[in-house]
Amino acid sequence: MKVFKFSISLLLLAQAGTAAAAPQLSAQSIIVNPAPSGLQVSVRTNRDQSGNGTPQYRPGDQLEFYTRVNKSAYVYLFNIDPQGRVNLLASNGLQAKGNFVKANTTRVFPRKGDRSTFLLTLPQGLNRVLAVASPKPLSLEQIAQVKDTQGGAVPLTVTGQQGLAQALSIVVTPVQGWTSDVAQYEVTRRALGTLPVLDPAARQAQVRFTKDARLSEIYVAYADRLRAAGYRPVKAQYGEDRASGTFVSGSRQLTLDVRKSGQRFDVKLVRK
Repeated sequence: MKVFKFSISLLLLAQAGTAAAAPQLSAQSIIVNPAPSGLQVSVRTNRDQSGNGTPQYRPGDQLEFYTRVNKSAYVYLFNIDPQGRVNLLASNGLQAKGNFVKANTTRVFPRKGDRSTFLLTLPQGLNRVLAVASPKPLSLEQIAQVKDTQGGAVPLTVTGQQGLAQALSIVVTPVQGWTSDVAQYEVTRRALGTLPVLDPAARQAQVRFTKDARLSEIYVAYADRLRAAGYRPVKAQYGEDRASGTFVSGSRQLTLDVRKSGQRFDVKLVRK
């Protein structure tokens, strides 16, 4: 498979008193700017090498995003997962002024030294990350669930590429000079065989078993089961011998806790 990466520009609207450029929606459901500005942005992952196919990651790998601009700008990263969920990637919740990146420099997310837990919150499949660069800060509070962060990400109230494009077209209306770039990567799973069942309807359920696997692999195997039962992840924490996370479905909330000692695993579900 060839790398699916292409450059796009977001909607550019003329200032008051001049004609606005007509927005165009690409085949990938991203708004295209028919009059690109001089600002350029690029985005890639730490495994993105042109010609070597789509970068692949397993749970527990270190996923990093690299963004670079030719002019100083505010850069925002949006991740669209295989189920259409959209997240704003931000180290400290919603950063109202974005990540300011100086001209001809590269910015890394998460910051060097910070362990990323974002992969633990993603389903298996193809993800796309959209980097948006602007000479002025964006106001994203109306489309971001500020209090609901997961692994350094803020979920948006929109879903899918088209939903994100429509929301951003409104946000960027007052500002000129936007541009963007898109990259993709794939989240994969290793077959682990049969694992004990935990009932998400129970107030508390716990199992213990032996398995030759990563802590992260066992965690996401049970996280995938919760997704299949209608729960979505809202938080994840990951250490050397323990991984835990919070999942919600309507008014219901569950915590998933996985502990590892050698090849022994203790997995617990608690309903709140």
